[in-house]
Amino acid sequence: MHRTTINLDEAVFLRVKELARRKGKSLARTIEDLLRLALSPGTHARVCPPVHRGNGPLPGVDIADRERLYDLMEHR
Repeated sequence: MHRTTINLDEAVFLRVKELARRKGKSLARTIEDLLRLALSPGTHARVCPPVHRGNGPLPGVDIADRERLYDLMEHR
């Protein structure tokens, strides 16, 4: 077992802390479980950045910028 210190964004910390509380696990164990899941082959959940809502693009998404749209779609 290795010990390390990590810096977490406040919002991420609060979400992980709440998850640990709900599961009845320690914060360290919860973070370890999340890392193990993220690093397991074949279990990666793809994150799809939203580019539209309903009938049109989200604010800040320029549909005329083809390169940026391809970047967003590629990182899904």
